[in-house]
Amino acid sequence: MTDVSSVSANMSSLPANASSASANMSSVSASANTSSVSANMIEVSGLTKAFSGGTLAVGGLDLTFEAGRRHAVIGPNGAGKTTLLNLIAGELRPTAGRIRYNGRDVTRTSRVKRSRLGIARTFQQPTVWSTLSVADNIALAAWPHSKVRGKWRRGRYRSLSESCERYLETAGITALASRPAGALAHGERRMLDIGMALAADPRVLLLDEPAAGLTDQGVERLLTAMRALPEEVTVVVVEHDFAFVAAIADTVTVLQDGKLLATGTPTEIAADAAVRTAYLGESGAVPDAVEEVV
Repeated sequence: MTDVSSVSANMSSLPANASSASANMSSVSASANTSSVSANMIEVSGLTKAFSGGTLAVGGLDLTFEAGRRHAVIGPNGAGKTTLLNLIAGELRPTAGRIRYNGRDVTRTSRVKRSRLGIARTFQQPTVWSTLSVADNIALAAWPHSKVRGKWRRGRYRSLSESCERYLETAGITALASRPAGALAHGERRMLDIGMALAADPRVLLLDEPAAGLTDQGVERLLTAMRALPEEVTVVVVEHDFAFVAAIADTVTVLQDGKLLATGTPTEIAADAAVRTAYLGESGAVPDAVEEVV
């Protein structure tokens, strides 16, 4: 797969959708991982979301996300990418259609219950407790979903924080464990955000534009963390940086106007004429980031 550091240009014509960061990180209880796993971890059929005023954000979408795969969702601004994540996570209720998680219909299941079942997500703006240390943020994110239940006592906290060390390591922020989250740079907060989402061992991890605003060094750290994720975790990432997508995704889905335009490998998507037109217009001029994977 393509190394982002070797790519000289991003697919700049894929601007981000806006996303609310008002909700807390979704995660999952450890007990959720004891049941069987379906071949398709997420299935949406006829999924539709219309907002007031007649805006159709997602229109009749049929799509599957295979268990244990890295699946990227890309598309022009307004394509419905973040809305799709919100529908899967339970942040929004669909106007029509069905959502199945691990073979179970969760269309009307609340966000909190989906979180407990195994769906975790991050937002475009990292959501952290600024006055607490990085380690405390990880422990607090894991607390409601861990086997260490009951009142917040020193002994229970010590046990929980020790078990959370592996999430600090996966996110590459072990050296920052004692630093207040409010003192972190944007890229460091992004990695903490991912560590918090991982803190309860989810089955599905939804990432909304994780590379947005990162420096080249920050993207490299993010790539390292992505490659360190447990293989059994299904990752769905919305991203506008095609070089990043090509480096981490097994499958890429392209949305346009809330509908499916194409699905394939990064190489297949980069070579797809309809995708090029959707992103780049009729000129067909292709940035270096796309040429790298053709």
